[in-house]
Amino acid sequence: MLQTYRNTKTQIITALILTGLLSVGSGFTFIKSASAASTNFLAQTSNELLKQNIRSDRLPRSVANAILRDLASRQGSFAGAFQITDYRQQTWRNGCLELQRPDELCTQALVPGWRVVVSRGRQSWVYHSNQTGSVIRLNERGNTGRLPQNVRNAVLRQASEITRLPIRALSIVEFQQTSWAEGCERPTFPNACDQIVVSGWQLTVGAGDRRWVFVANDNGSRVELKSGSNSSTNLPQSIVEQVIADASRRIRSRIALGPRNITQAQRVVWSNSCLDLGGAAESCLFARVPGWRVTVTVGSERLVYHTDNNSQVRFNRDASTTISNVGTGEPISIPESELPPPLERNVVFREISSGGFAGRTYETTLLNDGRLILVRLGDANDSERSVRRLSRQQLQQFQQLLRRSRDEFDNLRYPAPRNSADYITYTLTSQDGTVEYSDISQDNLPANLQAVIRAWNQLNDTNDTQTPDDNLNPVPIRPSQLPLPLDQGVVFREISSGGFAGRTYETILRDDGLLIRVRIGDANDSERSVRRVSTQQVRQFQRLLERRAEEFQNISYPAPRGSADFITYTLTSEDGTVQYNDISQNNLPQDLQTVLQAWRDILNNAR
Repeated sequence: MLQTYRNTKTQIITALILTGLLSVGSGFTFIKSASAASTNFLAQTSNELLKQNIRSDRLPRSVANAILRDLASRQGSFAGAFQITDYRQQTWRNGCLELQRPDELCTQALVPGWRVVVSRGRQSWVYHSNQTGSVIRLNERGNTGRLPQNVRNAVLRQASEITRLPIRALSIVEFQQTSWAEGCERPTFPNACDQIVVSGWQLTVGAGDRRWVFVANDNGSRVELKSGSNSSTNLPQSIVEQVIADASRRIRSRIALGPRNITQAQRVVWSNSCLDLGGAAESCLFARVPGWRVTVTVGSERLVYHTDNNSQVRFNRDASTTISNVGTGEPISIPESELPPPLERNVVFREISSGGFAGRTYETTLLNDGRLILVRLGDANDSERSVRRLSRQQLQQFQQLLRRSRDEFDNLRYPAPRNSADYITYTLTSQDGTVEYSDISQDNLPANLQAVIRAWNQLNDTNDTQTPDDNLNPVPIRPSQLPLPLDQGVVFREISSGGFAGRTYETILRDDGLLIRVRIGDANDSERSVRRVSTQQVRQFQRLLERRAEEFQNISYPAPRGSADFITYTLTSEDGTVQYNDISQNNLPQDLQTVLQAWRDILNNAR
């Protein structure tokens, strides 16, 4: 009996140790009918814990890739057809990322991760992920379809009244159909308690990194700010009181603040005891501290706080915008989460302009070969793209000026004066960093920065270097728009989209000679065709691709300005991708045209 007791005790201790380990591992799930290999799990857990030590507000590439691949597989499309339109850090309450399936047991542990929204046209999908993307789940309830225009307009008007921001500064980043019950919660004798079910929409409105959640009925005649993750409802009362008290001391307005002024409250796990806001002379204990990132909004002022779950509250000065640092001409640091992506190696300079009456966003990029490329972000037809070329002397002079003024590109923001409206924000990025300013405050900028802006505007205003439409210049394809790499056994792939029909087809050539063509989005797979070419033709085509590998360097030959109803072809080999359109095919490089002709021969000769 003593031996049995010892064995039982040992088993219990071992089970407790394993349970503790499993509570740390992010995203691991127990399924009743399945058993997992503990060795693989422990290795994965160790790797993820090491990566979690490095905190970042940017969405990791591994998470983005995992989500885009999963959605592409579900929709029968390619990853480049989707775009990540919103993401934020999230701490899930269990190992199932709060998306528990039937007959599934989930570890009850805090799991740091991400909430990601992916869109294509008017449709969006919501994903939950752990920190590394090794565990992702599609939130079926978060998928969205077409939102009625009257509901959209009503919610934006209500959001503008609550936030005191213009409608053009707000956007609906997520929406889903929902229903809720209304009426009294408890009957009081002799009065009955009749509840009615209201069907409608739940919408998330965004402005920068701020979020508000609204509910609206089916026609938008009733709109309410919902108590949830973006309000003070879930915050501990002690935290609410301390945040409001501190914010009341910092603002210059005499307006009495209350919980209604807390416009965002997001669960966060900080990486140290100082809540990631420790000073240079402060000793911070390295530990994972669950808490909140709280935003208080008063008119145009925004105050950001880091808190724990009990009593510690710290003011994040860099992420806040208050009267004391707005309109004074003094720069403030740009939060890392709001910085644009760094320049690629072949890019000298980039300007992103947004705002104004039109509310459009343009990106102008200067490459190291002198090409100056202007595009309007969000322009599906790429109709406003222009490509010009600077002289070597102009390029060198501008590069020299950037080197002399590199201290100005220190990730700083020069805010617009208080109560300003309809101004344009410019975000300038060099290889040294970023600076942001508005057109109405340009005259108050440092002299060196003004010199860079004047020189840059002169380069953009030069009209005698316009590149003719019939002279094609390739531009890099954005990493987010690249299709997935070829699967094993695939030699070549063509994706064609656009034209009058607006359909998308994918054709792949396998190394065994099979030529498979499908229409993406064809639920019945009714247009699939399978043909075959000889292995000799496949080998000849492979050798041609090897000799022309330099043509597949992830570049695109855009359509001439003003073109319409053209077909875009995306060709992928083992070396990379190239993209072109049918109306400019004859102007492509000769080596690339040789590949296209060989590919057409294969398509025509297949049986």
